[in-house]
Amino acid sequence: MNCKNCGHSIGGKFCSNCGQNSKVGRINLANFLNEVTESVFQINKGFFYTLRELSVRPGKSLKEFLNGKRKKHFKPIAYVLTMSTLYFLITQITHQNTWMDDLLSGWMEGATGKTKEIQVPTIFIWFSKNYAYSSLLLLPIFSLASYLSFLKFDTNYLEHFVINSYITGQQAILYSLFAIVGTVIESDVMEMLSLLVAISYTCWVFWQFFSEGNRMINILRSIMTYMLYMIFNLGLLLALMGINEF
Repeated sequence: MNCKNCGHSIGGKFCSNCGQNSKVGRINLANFLNEVTESVFQINKGFFYTLRELSVRPGKSLKEFLNGKRKKHFKPIAYVLTMSTLYFLITQITHQNTWMDDLLSGWMEGATGKTKEIQVPTIFIWFSKNYAYSSLLLLPIFSLASYLSFLKFDTNYLEHFVINSYITGQQAILYSLFAIVGTVIESDVMEMLSLLVAISYTCWVFWQFFSEGNRMINILRSIMTYMLYMIFNLGLLLALMGINEF
């Protein structure tokens, strides 16, 4: 048997060349829960390697990760929490809103028809003030949307969750850069541009990862992912508002 990370011949529980566990397999519930506990309770290596890979060849790198080359990578949950926290701290330092702040305030204004003294439900305030955890809590919804959109491909729901964890972490870097630029260039266009760049990054990842089949249809699948995500989130927001009224 050969190591899925480096290809070296394995004779025991761990690869003698790179140290990866010889029993690394496809993402399922058991090893996903193990990944979560390792992300929370252990210090992970490979942060800068993961950052570089997700910047230059994200889809291909994530495909390698799911196929077993995981030794060099920063854990997915740890990555999204680290980057989301960094983004939140940068917005606090630069006195910028997070995209979630803008989304929730804009949605509430549109829903109530008011621009001043909007009574924002407590749960919304928590989401905007706890951005890192909010990003993690919204991941299952986005992952469901991408899973349904790319259902024809042999990628299970938990694998989509891992993919989107890395995507969300990398998007946090992009939003951070725009937050810094926003201190110099104050414009509503910057907010729209940051969202467009973040969505484009997701499409680029899916373009590389799902390289089989018709590429144009796969782009439409990426767009459908965001459409489903918006529908699911709208349902969630309405449900939370209904609960908040009781």
